[in-house]
Amino acid sequence: MCPESDLHAPDETPETSGGTDPCSETVDVVGIGSCMMNYVALVPELGHSQRKRHSQGLEVAPGGATVLSLIQLARLGISTAWLGILGDDDDSSRILKHLEEEKIMTRGIERRRNSRSPFSWVTVTPNGDRSTFVFPNVLSDLTAENVSAAMVGCIDSCLHFHTDISTIPLRTNLQAIEVAYAADCMVFTDVDSDPVYLVEEVGLGRPKELEAILQKTDVLKMCQSAALRITGEKTPAAACQRLHETYQPRYTVVTAGRSGSYMIYDGEVWHIPALGGPAVDSTGAGGAYYGGLSYALLTGIRGESAGYFAAACAAFACSRVGSLHLGTREDINTILSGEEVEEAAESDLSDVL
Repeated sequence: MCPESDLHAPDETPETSGGTDPCSETVDVVGIGSCMMNYVALVPELGHSQRKRHSQGLEVAPGGATVLSLIQLARLGISTAWLGILGDDDDSSRILKHLEEEKIMTRGIERRRNSRSPFSWVTVTPNGDRSTFVFPNVLSDLTAENVSAAMVGCIDSCLHFHTDISTIPLRTNLQAIEVAYAADCMVFTDVDSDPVYLVEEVGLGRPKELEAILQKTDVLKMCQSAALRITGEKTPAAACQRLHETYQPRYTVVTAGRSGSYMIYDGEVWHIPALGGPAVDSTGAGGAYYGGLSYALLTGIRGESAGYFAAACAAFACSRVGSLHLGTREDINTILSGEEVEEAAESDLSDVL
């Protein structure tokens, strides 16, 4: 594992030393999940033909549900760390630079030689429609043994542990969750992709590993398409109820785009409307929601109020193109003040929230 200050040329990067704890200080929230470079292109329409069209802009910035949740938390003043593997390419240097600028601890990151870092290619239209292609690359090689060898000390001393079902092997996810679960950390799992597709077609893991992850999750968040697929229900509200009954997390959340989100906690069921004005781009909104909910629970905000805070973080993220438009506490308070709530019906938060 690389020391935080040791972000020099890849050929000088030390090899991972098994059994070494890379964390010399504790942080409030640790994440092990999606972290990649997002290439977000603004296009006139999504590609449905063989015509060549010109892009109207390109933003390159870090993305991935887990790392964006950590960035959202950091902007709200919470200490965070991301654990994982990057390659030795230019994208890894850019990602590390961004994380350091956001004051996210990077000592638990390995840069692996002759490997390519994760990235995604996103196309977004002016009305907010988008298409995303993910290339996990070296992050697919993160193993349960990596967690056992060098990440335990980071995880078992945090308050909240974040992960997502998207890019890293389910067995690795489960090993990390076992560590957090044993240490009485609150486990947050974001399912922002179709888990059936990831298991049956991508081969991310086995169904019983997915079940074990969901059963050991304290705060379960799913996008609408994932929730409907895994439960077989017809509406996000019914899917939220079924997930809560099946896996019994403390909080269950299903996000439903312009329809807002549905939340269950302590026997209460709430519908949280989409906040803010019309959405420009929902890239990063899921991570913003995820991080906002974690912040709310860390600071004593509970129940419906926590849902509104998370929704305000997502709304701010949707107000500009790109994955790094994440708000400060002042920004989120502006959304919560209701200044833009009257336009909520026009918003188009994507299904990936």
